[in-house]
Amino acid sequence: MDITAKNMPTRNTAVYNKLAALFDEGTFAEFDAYQSLSDTLAGVVCGYGSVDCQLVFAFAQDEETEKGAMDTVSANKIAALYEKAIRCGAPVVGIYASAGSKITEGTSAASALGKLMKAMSRASGIIPQIAVIDGNCSGLAASAAAMSDVIIASKNAKYYVNPPIVLRKAGVEGAGSVESAAKSGIIDIVCDSTEEAVLTARKVLSLLPQNNNTGSVYAGEDDPERDSAAIADAKDAREILSAVCDSGSFVEFKKDCGSAVIGLAPIGSLVAGVVATDGGNITSADARKIASFVSFCDSFCIPVVTFVNSTGVEACDESAPIATDLAKLAMAYGSSDCAKITVITGKAYGAAFTVLGSKSLGADLVLARESAEISIMAPDAAVQFLFGEEIKADANPAEHRKELTEKWIESNASALGAAKNGDVDLIVSDAELRARVASALQMLWTTGDGSILKKHSKLPF
Repeated sequence: MDITAKNMPTRNTAVYNKLAALFDEGTFAEFDAYQSLSDTLAGVVCGYGSVDCQLVFAFAQDEETEKGAMDTVSANKIAALYEKAIRCGAPVVGIYASAGSKITEGTSAASALGKLMKAMSRASGIIPQIAVIDGNCSGLAASAAAMSDVIIASKNAKYYVNPPIVLRKAGVEGAGSVESAAKSGIIDIVCDSTEEAVLTARKVLSLLPQNNNTGSVYAGEDDPERDSAAIADAKDAREILSAVCDSGSFVEFKKDCGSAVIGLAPIGSLVAGVVATDGGNITSADARKIASFVSFCDSFCIPVVTFVNSTGVEACDESAPIATDLAKLAMAYGSSDCAKITVITGKAYGAAFTVLGSKSLGADLVLARESAEISIMAPDAAVQFLFGEEIKADANPAEHRKELTEKWIESNASALGAAKNGDVDLIVSDAELRARVASALQMLWTTGDGSILKKHSKLPF
């Protein structure tokens, strides 16, 4: 089906091919197709259609028309698209491929980008926004794309604010590359091609609600009661998630930034935001990416399931922003009112236990594996702090330290001890963990801020 508008100057067909790949076949409809400056079409195509039978709005910059330069006409088209999307309560996908602002328009071009950013800011937290970087995304347009909820890029694209030649002179490695932006945490998913990037946007859309009033969505058909005993043999966080989430469903974000794992996946068919730590210390990068992700989930009432396995907080120079980043993490969990389930899969020592979705920060339900270790501080550090002189004076200090550490874990770091204190709701076996989480998600599906709005009482007959 030809999705181009009729009786208009010829436009690069590649931009329409991207939109056709995004939408269900035959559903894309363009609007404001004829807007132009003089005889040149605006460097962006705007329209709407369905993705998996759900309404979605999209714009795609046409790099073959004025190199996709952002001008006042393009900005007005995108602003109009956002106005329609907000009114309809439907997501927006932006496909970015532009050399930047149209400099011949002077400050009007700069104002045009400001208009786009204002529209995106107004939509943030109301409707999901996905950016697909395909080609150049430079200057202030890179900042505009960063305002999206999820950023997907093809690996050959370019993403930068300052020109790469300036960055290279300043000693910045990988200047302007998608890989560099992904490592810093700006880009969520890197794909091998344009086609894969667009299809990934479709996949992410299938896991997101239409807007902030619809709540988490159902996706997948995996049995909620499926046995998850494979957790016992899991070597890392991703293998644990593979056992708990619906088969093959997990979409990971910011894989190249930090060691924590975040993403979206159905668990028993109900989509949740998933957070998992992988046994080490929480770093600043981990804290930032988790905090931002929890905030995103909360804005669209997506439940958050946190799998905790962490020995504490990274030891670093106190001039580094670790304290601030941990504060952001605690605020993200503490201020959110979406459903929150925490599963302690391994170690939960000290600050890691507190800031990663503890009951004290508002978790609705905390589960723990039978083998979980929950302690105010690392057992070996606690033993050294309390019995350092005794260990030093022992004839066999190494063996004595080991014995004291084992006793500490048994008496002060067990899942049962935390449950008795009320910090853990239930100790579960590996085999039943998936079923327990799926059941809790169903129970908490409609969780909000704790207040149920009432119109009025029923009058007696």
